[in-house]
Amino acid sequence: EMPEKIYVWGDSIAKGIVFDPQRGRYVNLREKSGFAKAAQELGVVMENHAHFGMTSEKGVQVLENGIGTAEKEKPVLLGFGGNDVDFDWAAIAETPEEQHDPHVLPEKFADNMARMVRDVRAAGLKPVLMTLPPIDSRRYYDWVTRSLDKKENVLKWLGDVEAIYRTHKSYSDLIRQVAQTLNVRLIDIRGAFERAGDLVQKLCVDGIHPNAQGHEIICGALTDYAQEIHAF
Repeated sequence: EMPEKIYVWGDSIAKGIVFDPQRGRYVNLREKSGFAKAAQELGVVMENHAHFGMTSEKGVQVLENGIGTAEKEKPVLLGFGGNDVDFDWAAIAETPEEQHDPHVLPEKFADNMARMVRDVRAAGLKPVLMTLPPIDSRRYYDWVTRSLDKKENVLKWLGDVEAIYRTHKSYSDLIRQVAQTLNVRLIDIRGAFERAGDLVQKLCVDGIHPNAQGHEIICGALTDYAQEIHAF
């Protein structure tokens, strides 16, 4: 049956942050976020510890500090990756001939996700992983280079604009691998977006944060998952 409570640790997507073009800044969808809506539809309380800009590196610390007070046996959704796979685009624009790494390297990211899974289990709760929604490379590229003088250097470094999509997808694939290796439940948010199609309509102008329409997809993925296994 449904648990009375679900916990979330993650980044701005899990928090329900969107870019508001009218106000020209990131705002919180709060009760309209896919996570909040799903909790409402399923009749469960969701305690959300997600934060804007959170990487798996920081996530490990925040989770370890907070998991001790969580109620035993409850599901813990872990949503990280989008910030881990991001780059210092200004540095790339300055020195495109040098090697630049993502904020958190892939093997470290996979380690961090595995560590969080083990921490959740050790605390007597049930980890649930989530794949990443796909990004729109062109819009994402335009967004991260919008205030850079030498934005053409970023494209030179990438080789082609779709390289961003491939790198981002590889982190989603790592989440799937961790889920398989450690036998963790997985909600395929990415698959839900791919099935829905028309991605551009479901992402903010930055090409990476799902917008209100995108959060409907997330809500559907979470509720479908919960109904499929008759629990969380």
